Amino acid sequence: MTEIAQLFESALRQNRATLLRKAAINTVARMPATTKLSELLSSEAGASIRQLSISELREALAALVPARAARPAAAAATTSEGEGAANGAGEAREVQVYKQILTAIEDEPLTIGQLAKRIDCDIAELRGYLAWMKKMGKIDSTGRARATRYHKPAGA
Repeated sequence: MTEIAQLFESALRQNRATLLRKAAINTVARMPATTKLSELLSSEAGASIRQLSISELREALAALVPARAARPAAAAATTSEGEGAANGAGEAREVQVYKQILTAIEDEPLTIGQLAKRIDCDIAELRGYLAWMKKMGKIDSTGRARATRYHKPAGA
């Protein structure tokens, strides 16, 4: 019986590591091209990014380049200026997502799927944010599996 429990625990640990790795790759792929490596490593995603291999980092950076090359430079400048004004002018993406999560769960508890739709975020990346926020006591959850709903802690 203990062996089965150890196997489950190992599988859960491996799954969590995979989700955090995917969230780190998505964070790198979505960062502004002007972001410095020191800023990225000092961010909330820094610990997960440090766990990436060189090939995973290269893959994330390769995903960053085609997305930027696909749109013309003038349109990119206009869009990023508009996004900056709308999202808090220069705030890191992690801060923006963190604030969006807290705002979204302010009125009612939400599932991961509902949160992902409301804040327009990849589910794998969102799981990483939620895991960190829950660990730090910023949010709480009720339910299990697909019925898990995230909400602000009772004392907040």
